[in-house]
Amino acid sequence: MLTIAQKAQILSKAGLGVALPQEHAPLAEWEHRVEESYVAYTAARAARSLREAETARQAEMLRRMAWSNATL
Repeated sequence: MLTIAQKAQILSKAGLGVALPQEHAPLAEWEHRVEESYVAYTAARAARSLREAETARQAEMLRRMAWSNATL
């Protein structure tokens, strides 16, 4: 399981960094924002991956249909 610091680093590398808390802000709030942002980020990545897989599957099916129709 990733730590909050690791999740914050991943978000930062993806350009979605969560600003560090000010001195008067509790660290727990920042950790909560990091956790929420990371969940949203991973869900978006998973959704994109599924869309890309479905697009590839459909493209392959169309290629096979075109090939089978061309050989008739």
